[in-house]
Amino acid sequence: MSTSPTEVERSRLQRVRQWLMPTRRAMLNTASILLLLAAIGPELPLLRPVHSFMFVVDISMSMHTRDMHIDGEPTSRAEAIRRSLTDALRELPCGTRAGLGIFAGYQTMVLYQPVEVCTHYNELASSVAKISPKSIWASDSEIAKGIYNAMSFLEESDRETQLVFITDGHEAPPISARYRPQFRGTAGAVKGWLVGVGESIPSPIPKIDDRGKQVGVWREAEVQQSDPYASGRSTSGGGEKMADVGAGKISADVAARLQTSPGREHLSQLRETYLKLLAEELEFDYTRLGGGTVFAAKLISGQASAWRWVPTQTSQGLGAIAVLCLLFAYWRSNMNPVAWALYWLSWPMRRWQASRQARG
Repeated sequence: MSTSPTEVERSRLQRVRQWLMPTRRAMLNTASILLLLAAIGPELPLLRPVHSFMFVVDISMSMHTRDMHIDGEPTSRAEAIRRSLTDALRELPCGTRAGLGIFAGYQTMVLYQPVEVCTHYNELASSVAKISPKSIWASDSEIAKGIYNAMSFLEESDRETQLVFITDGHEAPPISARYRPQFRGTAGAVKGWLVGVGESIPSPIPKIDDRGKQVGVWREAEVQQSDPYASGRSTSGGGEKMADVGAGKISADVAARLQTSPGREHLSQLRETYLKLLAEELEFDYTRLGGGTVFAAKLISGQASAWRWVPTQTSQGLGAIAVLCLLFAYWRSNMNPVAWALYWLSWPMRRWQASRQARG
């Protein structure tokens, strides 16, 4: 008896459907294997967007100022930075790279290049815990020059890495709008963040002796109150102005945003308006230092530095696929999705009725 072409075609479609639609047993076996693998928790290399950061911490004398709080208790800016940065490093996803540097005077000193945060977290946290203004090597704090110095280092060595410069923005000695440092590089060539620390209300700066003990606070007469370039130099004729060679143009808006305060430079506050000005000029982002979780979330919310193969925990993905296999297995039991859902939702009621019948 001959087979019609229609029946042959139908037979082929049935075989293809059986191949594409695995049996319920196959789905249950697959789900079991996937759940077992999920419990083991294997790591697989996956191509993911990752970030790379160079954290530079201001360790100038104003970091001793106690206008921050940890768990409701007053603390110094340096201690607040250590706590927040340690927590942020813990929250950064695996694959992220982080390096560490410190700033004083007008220079940034890189302690080490970016390394993977999960593999090297203990070393990173240990290094952060040792960061202290007691390590200062210069009494000045030329913030803009320090940022430019760090940017030039990254531009020459690692443009993929973003600079994260943590500071209160307190220039010491103060700078004027005419003679403030000018950035000679290309804005945007290095990406990054300026992170402000401190409160907006001026506070005394503790004076620390060679043994690390506080011996009072800095007084007005002990601190430079104006830009020495704008004040002129000491001559027989008095305050002679320096030549304006290379001086920038004076802008009333810029002058106001520098937040200089002659007569009060011995007090310290977060110069947030000034840091925002620098961030705009350098095409950086700006944020205030907060808790480590929030800090880390802000950093990784920006554009990724690069795409890399990263060892990734697969337990959640495997578990999700196993659940899909279980759903598919019971969908294959000739029950439509609504009937299948009602069947399992009514399972406790059926068990209760069965137990009553058994007792009756």
